[in-house]
Amino acid sequence: MANRIWLGHFSEGIVKTPSNFGQLGERPSNPILLDYLASHLIQGGWHMKALQREIVMSAAYRGVRATPQRLEAEELRDAILMVSGQLDPAIGGPAAKLDEKNKRRTVYGFVSRRKLDPTLALFDFPNPNQTSEQRMPTDVPLQRLFLLNSPLVLDAATQLSKRMESALSDDARITNAYRILLTRLATAQERKIGLEYLKTNPLPQYLQVLLASDEFLHVN
Repeated sequence: MANRIWLGHFSEGIVKTPSNFGQLGERPSNPILLDYLASHLIQGGWHMKALQREIVMSAAYRGVRATPQRLEAEELRDAILMVSGQLDPAIGGPAAKLDEKNKRRTVYGFVSRRKLDPTLALFDFPNPNQTSEQRMPTDVPLQRLFLLNSPLVLDAATQLSKRMESALSDDARITNAYRILLTRLATAQERKIGLEYLKTNPLPQYLQVLLASDEFLHVN
């Protein structure tokens, strides 16, 4: 479990085969660190949050996080719904098809073993008919086409633009867009580019550009 928690934060476990600690699995790259993490988990009463806090407060974590990690399929869908103000935070309930009407968190989505949801499959969701110890990330053109043409993204950009209708100027809309989507202020150059773009293009299209940006798609 300690190795899996480490893998979740660093995209690679101390043991690179998280489901196989046997003779056919990989050896730990740092056995002393793995023993420390396992002991910390046990002594902390098996509280995973305490171990995660220990990891994220470390110099190793803060150094690695300088390299952005892309959102996984579920995280990406939830993020798109959240920034557009559509995410339903209700807890529990039956699984439902991940169609355009479903605004709930993706963890409550129905996963078919016969025909996997296309969006999940496109963004590296593992085959539900097989055990998968970790996901194999890909970066393919179809993922970019999804961000250009998907009804989910197009609707999110439209709904987000409605949240900004009260802004008095394009400059204020750009400020709001960067705060909501990228959680930071736009640079002077980004403001200039945005203002030029909005002179000839609608706001939803500008917001879609930001939704499709690498900065939105990755965790820093």
